[in-house]
This record gives sequence, C-alpha cells and structure tokens, in this order.
Amino acid sequence: MKRLMVFLSVATIAALAFAGCTKFIPSDRHGGEVPSNPSRPGGNGQPQQGITPTECNWGITYVGRSDYQEADGTVSRVEEFRFNYPGNAYFIVRSITDADFRDWYDSDVKAFLEGEVSDVVTLAENNNQKFYENTNVVFNKSVDHVYFDLLIHGDYTTYMIEITTDGKASGNYARLRHTVEEETPVEAYLKWIGKWTVGNGKAGYEIEVSACEANYLYYIDGWETGEAVQEQMNMDRDWLYARFLKEDGNLYFYGQYLMSYEDEALGTYVDQMFVGTYLTSTSDANGLVDEEGADYNYNIAHTAVQEDGSIRIVPESFTFDNGFEATYHTMRYSRYCYDEKNWVHYNNSGVPSFPLVMQASAGTKSAVKVPQRRIASKEALRRVQLTPHVPRQPRSYKGE
Repeated sequence: MKRLMVFLSVATIAALAFAGCTKFIPSDRHGGEVPSNPSRPGGNGQPQQGITPTECNWGITYVGRSDYQEADGTVSRVEEFRFNYPGNAYFIVRSITDADFRDWYDSDVKAFLEGEVSDVVTLAENNNQKFYENTNVVFNKSVDHVYFDLLIHGDYTTYMIEITTDGKASGNYARLRHTVEEETPVEAYLKWIGKWTVGNGKAGYEIEVSACEANYLYYIDGWETGEAVQEQMNMDRDWLYARFLKEDGNLYFYGQYLMSYEDEALGTYVDQMFVGTYLTSTSDANGLVDEEGADYNYNIAHTAVQEDGSIRIVPESFTFDNGFEATYHTMRYSRYCYDEKNWVHYNNSGVPSFPLVMQASAGTKSAVKVPQRRIASKEALRRVQLTPHVPRQPRSYKGE
C-alpha cells in the first residue's frame, strides 16, 4: 500500500452475524444459473473436485478506514478489518464487487473459492515457498485483526476462505457485505484533475489526470503516448495511479506493479511495471538502469509549484546502504521477464528526463469524475482487491 497522510474518519460498518454453516445453493447466485469457469489467471486452471461451498458463521467486521503509524514516521491510510476464525486450518481474505463476481466468476461461489486458493498456492510455488509461509496473505486462527491497503470506494462482499493444510479449498467460507465510502474531495485534490502537457522541452506527453479515490488516488492516462513513442502505452487495462498527499497538496508518481501476462513477442510471461530509473554515470549512455523491485510503491517524483506559479515534476532522491546517492532520472514502463531475469523497456526512445514542466491544457480542466469501473481484464482484478498492508520500513537499499 499507499503512503498517505490524512486524518478524516469514515463510518464504522457493523459486522454481519450468520446463523450457522449452510450449504450454498444456486438461488444464492447474483447472476442466476450460468456455467462456471474455474480457469483463472495465476492459477493452474484445473477445477478442484468434490468441494461443497458451505457458508459459516465466522465473524467478519469492517471497522472502516484508519491511520496506521509506519516505522519510518509516516502515516498510511488503511482499511481495518477484524476476524474470528475458529478452525484449525488457514484462511485468506478477498473483497470483490457483485459486478466483478458476475463477470469473472459467473457468480459461482465454488469457482471463486477454488480460484482464489489456487492463486495463493501457485504464487507461493512460483516463489519456492509453502503457501502458509506467506503470513502477510495467509492467516490462521491466531490472527484476528488485519490492516489492508485502501479499496476503491463502492459496495463489496468480503470473504474469509478456508485453505486446508495441503493447500486446497475446503469449501468453507464466511462473507460480509459492506460499503467503502468515498470522502468529499478537498480543493487541493481537485486542482490536479484535467489534461496537462508534460515534458522537458525535448520529449513529452499529453496526459489526463482523472479522479480515482478522492483525497488519495488519481488515474493517469497518456504516459508514453504520442508521435515520439513507437509503442503506445494508452491501454485501458494498464491505467497508472498517482497519489495525492494532503499534507502538501502535491501529486506523486510512484513505482507500481500493473499486471502479469504472456508476451508472445518475448516468448515468456512478464510482469508489467511502472518504474523509476537512475543513472549510474551521467557520461555513460548505457548507465541508465532500473531500480529493480525497490521502486515498487515508492515515490518517484512529485509536482512542485514554483515561485512564478509554474509547475514542475521533480524527482525523488535516495541513498544506498553503501553511501551511493541517487536521484531518479526518469520514469517509464518496463517488463520483467520471468525466465530471463532482467528488465525489458518498451521500445520508446521519447521518455523525458526530470525535471519536467507541467502545463494545464486550455479549457480542459475539470473536476468531473471518470466511471468507477475501469478494469477491462481478469488480469487486472488484483489491483482492486484487498491487499494486506505491509508495514513500511525506513527506505534503505543494499549496495553491491
């Protein structure tokens, strides 16, 4: 999650109490009787045989949004949940909207339970670990209080899904319907919404900043697009996010994981990322390298209003453990190849370096919000589901 400093509160949503464990029946489906589709990105695509979805009276409480004090002194805004799981196996937590549940799981609880468990187990296998070793995602009955990264506002059903000790969906689950409320946007948040020209005088783009979550997040469209770019990155499934920091009123670009998919041209699966890059040597044309992995979720650059009223996007700086100081040189899309173990940039030579000038396009500035549902593929579903909040540590990098 997001490094966000805000102190507004939202209403607490009371917990649902279930009368007992009841077998799931087709009439419970929100979309009616439709064929199930057990195949799911990230899973093995094979249906698990023999489970019967059984709804249980385990306790789920959505407490609401709260402030989380990080070890580095910052305050993150998080979604707070409480759980009561009496079993002796493990459980995972997933939140999903009715529309996503219908579109991607055919409103089939069995397919949903199996698919989510399969994803967790497959991810662990890809990382050469047992699924229960990922204690940020997999919980046991000793865990009753969990913080998650912010959800995009809307109506959700949050599920506790039981995993057996051998990594299978038992069929047991509990669920809670709740609403995540959006805050009233402050004026400082609204001022960044609109179309902008961004560049360094030699290269640049026309970008559009749209509202995503008031006082927290924006959508960014148009980065790495235009005449100077060979591979247009304006794809509906790959919308970038940017943060808004209430404390200073600025917009922050940050490194982020976008999606995983099979790249036919490269002949391998890749993780698509948005990363900051730095120069190991300003005199070496080959010195532009990626901060592999360490950029994820960290700020790359932020807007800054100058004394003359102009706006610049200035880079963030950081220091390695060995004392090497670096400042981000640019930010761009990259693909991390699973089998090649290296980063692959898109074939875009027109990526501008910092600092950048940011100018509002005449007559386009608006506070009108974009539609909430921007996700266009199953692969992007993970970006709007609950992600356990990993406590942020003081930023530090290990040098070679």
